[in-house]
Order: sequence, then structure tokens, then C-alpha cells
Amino acid sequence: MTFSLCSAGPLGPARKFTGPKGPLLHLLLLTLLTSSVFAQSPSTRHNILSRIEHASYGPTFSVVAAKIRDGYDLDKTYAQLDTLLVRPYGDMFWMYGCAGLYYATQDVLRPACKERIRECWKHFTPYRGDTENHFLMYYGSLLLMSQAWPGLADTEWFMGKSSKEIYDESKEYLDHWIDETVRYGQTEWSSPRYGYYYITPLVLLAEYTKDSRLKHRFEMMLEWTLADYASDYLAGCYCGAHSRVSDECAIDPRKAEITSYGEYFFGDTITHVEPDIAFAALYHFECPKIIRQIATDRMQPYEQFSYKRGRQMIRYMDKWSEGAAGGALHADSGFHAPVYKYEYMTRDYCLGSMQGGIVQPIQQQSWSLVFNSDKPHNIITGLHPYVSAEELGMFFPEYPSFMLERIGNVKKGYTNENKWVGGSPYERIYQDKNVLVALYDLPDSVKWRHVDLFLPKGFHEIKGAAFYEDPWQFYGIDSLLVGVYMLGGSSNYGVCFPDSIGLRFRRFPPLSDTSCHAFGYLIYCISLRGRSGQDVMAEVGKLHVIAEGDFVRSVEDSGETIHMDISAPSQARHPDWLFHSPYLESKKGSGVMTMRYKREKRVLDFRK
Repeated sequence: MTFSLCSAGPLGPARKFTGPKGPLLHLLLLTLLTSSVFAQSPSTRHNILSRIEHASYGPTFSVVAAKIRDGYDLDKTYAQLDTLLVRPYGDMFWMYGCAGLYYATQDVLRPACKERIRECWKHFTPYRGDTENHFLMYYGSLLLMSQAWPGLADTEWFMGKSSKEIYDESKEYLDHWIDETVRYGQTEWSSPRYGYYYITPLVLLAEYTKDSRLKHRFEMMLEWTLADYASDYLAGCYCGAHSRVSDECAIDPRKAEITSYGEYFFGDTITHVEPDIAFAALYHFECPKIIRQIATDRMQPYEQFSYKRGRQMIRYMDKWSEGAAGGALHADSGFHAPVYKYEYMTRDYCLGSMQGGIVQPIQQQSWSLVFNSDKPHNIITGLHPYVSAEELGMFFPEYPSFMLERIGNVKKGYTNENKWVGGSPYERIYQDKNVLVALYDLPDSVKWRHVDLFLPKGFHEIKGAAFYEDPWQFYGIDSLLVGVYMLGGSSNYGVCFPDSIGLRFRRFPPLSDTSCHAFGYLIYCISLRGRSGQDVMAEVGKLHVIAEGDFVRSVEDSGETIHMDISAPSQARHPDWLFHSPYLESKKGSGVMTMRYKREKRVLDFRK
């Protein structure tokens, strides 16, 4: 015998989306799939919902919401909802999905399901989490659900607080988070994975919050988040340095979860459909035109400086000093390391970085060169694969040696020397437009005493057979030429590990010294539109580059081609700005973001 908790009750009033059914509907959807229709148009929203309904996702609240909203295969859909509600399992990810489903379908949801959801929020105790995105999902969900059921006593909620207490506490946190973020920067900044889990709860809060002041703030915060993303966006890729990224997406940017939102809000074609886009497609918000223009106009190169904060540190703060960290912690920083980000964006590539050091545990990506190509793995990146109990103890409350012993069960690959993500206290990064310098000072005591570069398979080698035979190597793809110069003297040597997706070039410090302050590499990139690659290589390939004193410079032309000041983090040239670029401006501490595109201007003022 089968039993459905949600089997009773009427289907409810007419569905939100109405239109042709059967073969005519499928013909319409096929037409939409092959046409350029702006992502937030009603027809494209309908198309996205249909694709989500027919995809082979496992049971998720967003997929179930789309199916219930559109009346698709309701018996099976309600059985999937039963699966999600009979044994609630998980954390804040369960919470925001459940809240989103409840609000998106509340006018058509079967009464038995509504009652079951109410029972879940009375008895199930989800894990709150410990990061910025976790808290946004947790308190955002509680605000919406306490709003849905006002006036309930503390006995009716899993945490033993009344609806009013829950609402007030959630509102207080969300107001605080917005104010702190728009004035002093995010702590989980520019994350290709977790950006998805900022946008989704903000979509729900901006749509369903009833309080007009809060609703306006959530709408502005959603725009703020999208504008931040848009300024680092190149043809579907999130560019620059990242606080948290997976190994896979670190070397294949378009596979990131947030890509789906980039295509949905900024583009005309949706190829990367993640299930939570269903919530956005059921929502009335339309990305302002100026943000779409910021995300897609790459005709003129530009520089962007931005300020973020590292994850809150709980141990070893005394070791965070001037040098690789890029600046000492100050009393007013709340034990968040300063993060200075910089991107040089062109239509052919984006070179972006932060200053080095460790500001996020495990998943940090300190620099990347993303090129505008339809080929997979369209990125060059590098790192020192640092592994340490001290890094874990700096950010996690558990005993450091215990964390190091157990980390493989939680974040697989952290201790692997072949990983592609992670910061290092021995790394210093400098950048000026199309030139990046990464320097490493690796002691004998470090676990993995080498640095790695990723070169994708799509690149073809133009000059040089092996890195240790010539300091300059040139690679080309589409309209982009990239020169890689090995710093550190002739005693350096490297090993290449080819695989199916690209090349891992591994480089070791000089054998004669325990450390070498000038050991590292230089990345030089240039567009070949209207230029000869052979001419560029002839000009640049003859140059020797030296790291001397406070500068890295090219010798033969007296530093005309390469002249990098390494006396201080070059990314911190505008330390008083949260954003500083032709498109985005926000003074640190102001709570005001100004967006500009040609003669258009849009201001987000969080002081009101």
C-alpha cells in the first residue's frame, strides 16, 4: 500500500502560467529555444520552467514548485514533495527551498501539504551553518516563514521562540548583514559556487517580503549582488580571484553554479540551467538594463578595484602581518583580513587577482586569466598547493590537528598536491593591467615545495619546447597571445604533467638555496586583433625580466614593457573604495553604490 501525506485536497485555483497545451506548447517551446529572447521575458520564463520540469533532477523544492505551479504530472510531483517532507533532512539549504516552494505555490498547494510543511517547521531542527551564505539562507527562510505564520506561540516552532521573536531576530540579522556588506564588503566574495546561494535567497526575500522597507532593501541588495557579479563577467564566466571555488570550476569556469544566473539575468540564451532558476522564473524581478549592459559590453578595456573581507579568523591572528597577507589586521576589521581585488577586463580576456596570502580556507583562488573562447577550460591559473593544520585552525573552531586528520571526509582534495584551489602564506601577487607577477618564498618545512600552473588543452604552443630551456614561452588561442616567463634564475627546473584537459606545469625552487624571494612566474597577455603574433613575440621574447629590489622589470627596454612595483600590493591602489571602476563606484563605509553606463546612472542608497 502506498500512502501520500499530500494526497488529499483540491488542486486549487488556476495556474499562474496559462497558454497553449500539448503539441502546440512544445512547438512554441522549440521555437523559443532557437531564438534570441531576453531572459526575463514571460515566454522565456515559461520556457525555463518547462525545461526544469522535464529535466532529470532529483527531487528538489524548486523543481517541485515549478511542476506544481504549472500543473505538470501532479501525482508524481506530490509524491516527490512527500519525499522531501516525510523525513526532513539537512540544513539551511532545505530551509530556503521549503520556504521558496511554500510561497511560490501557496495559492494552489494542497491543504495537507501546507499542514505537513507547518509540522516540519515545528519539529525539524535544521543546522544553521557557520558561513555568510549559510546565515543568509537560515535567517532569510525564518523571516519568510514567521511572516507566513504570524502570532504563533513559542511551542509551535523548532527553536522555542514565538513568530514575533523569530521575525524580529531574523530582521535584525538581515539588516545588519546588508549594512555591513554594502559598507565593508563580503566575506564570501566573488564565489562561482556560493554566489548562487546568495542570489536565490535574495530572489525569494525581494519577492515575498511584505514589509515595504525591508522589501526595498532586499531588492537593492539583489541588484548590488548582480552588479558586483556583472562587472567581473565575461561571456558566461566569473573572472578574477575567488573566495570559494571547486577544483573543477577553478579550471573550467562555465561549469560553476552561478553561470545559470549570469545567463538568465544578463543574456539572451540559457544553456546552463540549474534548478533554483525556477524560483527566479516564477518571480517578477527583472534585472535592470544598466546591469545587463555592464555585464555584456566589453568593447573598451577597463580596470576595476574592489575591497572585500576575508573569512573571520579565530586563531593565529598575530601571524597575520604585512607581507603576503597584504596588510595587518586592525581593531576595526573584526579579525577579517583585508582583500584587495583587481581585474583588467577586455573583450578577449580578463586577468584578475588578489594580493595573495590566505583569506579563505581551502577553496581560495588567488588569480586567473580567463579568455573569451567557446572552448572548455578557457582559463590559466596557478597556485602553491599549501596544506597546514594552522590554516584550518585559523578559521575553524575544531582542534587544528583533528581538522587536518579529518578534512578529507569534508573537503576532498585539500591535502592533495595536485589540487587547483587554495591560498598560501608564501605567495605574493602583483598585477598591472595585462601583466601579473606571482612570487613564492617556500621554506624547506612546507609540505609541498613547488608551484603549479594550469595551461588548458585548447592553447597551442607557439614558441619553446620546454620551460627549463627558455624563460619565455608563448601560447595562443583565438585572438589571445599569452607569454609565461619563469622567474628565479637558471637553476630552476620544471616537470610537465599532461592530461586530457590540459597541462600541469610544476616548478621547484632553486636547489642551492632554502628559499628564493624572486622565485615564481610572470604572465603577459595581449590581444592580437590587428597585430602579428610573430611581431609581438619578436619584441617581447628578446626581453629578460628581473626581480630586483622593489621592482620586476624588463631589462633591454629599461622597463618600458614590464615595470611592476612590488613594494606593496598593487591591487590596493584605491584602498578607500569598495568599488572603483568606470561602471561601479562605492566609497568604503558609505553604503551607496553608483552604477554608470555611458550616460545612464543608477544609485543604490542603503542609508535610507
